[in-house]
This record gives sequence, C-alpha cells and structure tokens, in this order.
Amino acid sequence: MPDLRYIVHNKIEYWGFRLFLITMKSLPRQLSRAIILGMFQLVGYRIGIRREVARLQMSKVLIDRTSAQIRLLLRSMYRNMALSTYESLLLTNEQILAISSEQGIIHAKSALELGKGALIATAHFGSWEAARVLPALGIPLAVVAKTQRNVYFDDYNNRVRESNGVVVIDMKKALRGITEQLRLNKMVAILVDQNAGSKGLVMDFLGYPASHWKGVAKMSLRLKVPIVPTFALRTPEDKLIFRFEPMIYHPDWEDTEANILHVMQEIDTILESYIRQYPEQWFWVHKRWKHSFDMFKESN
Repeated sequence: MPDLRYIVHNKIEYWGFRLFLITMKSLPRQLSRAIILGMFQLVGYRIGIRREVARLQMSKVLIDRTSAQIRLLLRSMYRNMALSTYESLLLTNEQILAISSEQGIIHAKSALELGKGALIATAHFGSWEAARVLPALGIPLAVVAKTQRNVYFDDYNNRVRESNGVVVIDMKKALRGITEQLRLNKMVAILVDQNAGSKGLVMDFLGYPASHWKGVAKMSLRLKVPIVPTFALRTPEDKLIFRFEPMIYHPDWEDTEANILHVMQEIDTILESYIRQYPEQWFWVHKRWKHSFDMFKESN
C-alpha cells in the first residue's frame, strides 16, 4: 500500500499543476504562451536545469558549431520545449489541427493498406505530443508510454492523449498491447531515441556509441509489419508539419541480430538527418549516451 505522505505529496503536486493550467487557460492565448516561454527561458536557460547536459552533448555532436552558436541553439531548444508544452497542455485538438499540416501521409496510408498495422518510429523531436491529433487525419493511432511517477499526472496526460481516439499502451505491457493494436490495423508510435541502459543494443548514434531499444526493429521483422518514421516538425512560423517518411519494410527477413541491427541503422540514419538539420528541435537534455559513452569526460 502506498505511503500516505507519498499520496498527499502527489496530490498536492497534481492540484498545483491543475491550478496553473486553469490560470493559463483563463488568460488570452498569446499571454499564456508568453508566460510559458518566459518560464522555460528562466528555469531552463538562465537557471540552467539540464542546460550543461544539453550544452556538452551539443558541443560533442555539432563539432562545426562555435560556442556562441551552441548558446543560441540552447535558447532555441528551450523555446521549442516551451512551445511544445504550451501546445500539448493548453491547446485543444482543433487548435493544434489549425496550425498543422502533413507531408507524406501517403506513406502511412500505404503501410496500413497492407492490413497488418504499422509501427511509427518517432522521437522527442519538435512537438511530439501534438501527434495525438493524427486520428483526425485518418491515422488510427496507439502510443507506447512510460508510466510517470505521479499517477495523477499520468492519468491526466493519458486522458489528453486519448481525447482524439488515441490508445495508450503501458510500456510495461508493451508487447501484448502493441500486438493487439496491430491486429486492429492501427499504427503504434514508439519513441526510439531513449537510452536503453546496459542491456540495449549499442551502436553508433550521432558519432558516438549509444544504447538502443531494439524492440521496434525486432517486432517489425518478427510480425512482418512496416515501420514508418514520423516526426512533428516545427516550422520557422511556429506551425507544425507531421512528416511521414517512406516505410522501412523487409517482409522476407528473419529477426536475426544482424537484421535487427540493419533496421535500427535505417531508423537512426533518418532520425540523425532530422537532428542535424533541426538541432534545436531535439531533446538534448536527455543523457542519450549515459550507459555506453562518457560524453562528459572532457569539458568543452
């Protein structure tokens, strides 16, 4: 049974959060947007929550950028995080759709026409939570999500995700949940840019060895379903583009380690191209190389 103090702490946290949301929603949209932008610049860039982690990782990967350029990228990264938070928490599905367009949705629909369902390989990039509106574009969607520490936050976030018909799959029960949704010919979104720890598949990512969750490749090969890399890209005008890449599909391949590695490399190649082209839109505050390479051994 959970400790009473733990429950009370979580409830206080949650209701403080809800009060903040109610306050923000009562304000004109441009004002609430400006407040959230200011908060992220203050807490993230000025005070420096995870700023040094992001700076060091950027400096190691983006070796052609000067220190001044890295600082500008950091500011832009926190700005993107702020706008993504604003969009996911304060905008309705209709408001998100009003600022969104799609490119390459034919790739997703072609994958679904195979009748086996499909996997979406995506990342903490752009405004990834805004993808909850994809069912309105004709994409039946399920997402794999990790349970958050605070169960009240978790329930709230899942209700928001489900508000447009998205099915949320608990990561702890991912295999069964993914299989069930694929049988219903849905697309299942999986984040592929998270550190997989000591048991993950270690391979190059942005020039350094990184531990990968290989489940998306293994399931694609074992179940003979396509993978469609998909990203919620932010434009310079702060619009969103849901960009679907051509499917990765090898129905004749077995799920050998060599084939799994090959599929993961295909996914990484696409993801890396997005990160290098739009570095400010990736979640650099995550310690992506934590279990495979010491990115912080030498300071820049």
